[in-house]
Amino acid sequence: MIVFLLILSLTPQLDQKQQELDQLKSQLDGVRLELKKLEKEKIGTLAHIEKLDESINLSVKYIDEVTSQESAERSRVGELTFDIARLEDKMKVMKNDIRERLVRLYKWTPFYKLEVLFSGKSLPQILSTSYYLQILAQDDQKRFFEFKADWERYLADKKMREDLVETLEARRLDKEGELVELNQERREKNQILDKVGKQEKEKQEIEKDLKSAQRKLEELIANLEKQREKTPSGNNYLEVNKGRLIWPCAGAVATKFGKVVHPKYNTTTKNNGIDIASGFGDNVFAVAPGKVVYAGRFMGYGNLILLDHLDGYYSLYGHLSEMLVKVGDEVTKGRIIGLIGESGSLSGPLLHFELRKDGKPVDPLVYLE
Repeated sequence: MIVFLLILSLTPQLDQKQQELDQLKSQLDGVRLELKKLEKEKIGTLAHIEKLDESINLSVKYIDEVTSQESAERSRVGELTFDIARLEDKMKVMKNDIRERLVRLYKWTPFYKLEVLFSGKSLPQILSTSYYLQILAQDDQKRFFEFKADWERYLADKKMREDLVETLEARRLDKEGELVELNQERREKNQILDKVGKQEKEKQEIEKDLKSAQRKLEELIANLEKQREKTPSGNNYLEVNKGRLIWPCAGAVATKFGKVVHPKYNTTTKNNGIDIASGFGDNVFAVAPGKVVYAGRFMGYGNLILLDHLDGYYSLYGHLSEMLVKVGDEVTKGRIIGLIGESGSLSGPLLHFELRKDGKPVDPLVYLE
């Protein structure tokens, strides 16, 4: 019974997971349709990379979710198999018991009325025998209904297990197909990046797009400052803890603040923050208490989170594989807000981290411990 109740409790959870999986697949299909449309329109290189990154990121997430769903469904198949075996053993014993009861009833029924008429037993003795038979009949009926309920559950469990086995096979084929798509998109991204490293025109286009992305980010921060009422908090957390802020992630600084020449693509840009090389999927932490004012895709930065720390201070976390907060969330120092990724990155998995004061970038290394 415990196993059966556990299976019933898991059903709504698995159904909810399937809905989330379907939504993710629909989102991924939509991004790929946009990608095909943009390819026909011969969009800019950075925009193409951005859209490929979005598709790659969603594909990785989808494969992870399918794998998680497979694990839950395999576990459920195991529970059903256990329950089916238990029911088979129980019904085998019940069949023998019921068979004996039927034989006993068959033997008692023809002679019962004769015993009442011709027996030399006293009336109390006969009534006592009659009461015993009534109790026996009630117990027989209970056993019959219990056997019927077990049989129906046995058939339902077997059907559910068969359906899950078919679903697992469908998931296996779906995941194999998705892995093919994912690897193809990764190869396409690498081909584009190789092309950027070899053609001057592509380099110039990337530089132009990156500078445009930086301007748009500055406009975003400027607009946020205009929308927010000026309410000086006195001693700002970032000012008080300058030189003692926690690091936003583990790893080594790959690119420092200021003018940067990309070592592979020879593109020249101004880095408004620092790039920290880290492992894909590693945690990203809020360096100070703040409020999430932006969490989404942003050209040149991939998945981007922007925190408002008041008094004109902002911290920025780019190229995330996953964002774990949403706009409006209040976060504490050290809270995990995202995961390291390579969305929008030209250099693999890393975190692009910036600090801004009144919209202007400041060197994060001066503030970090």
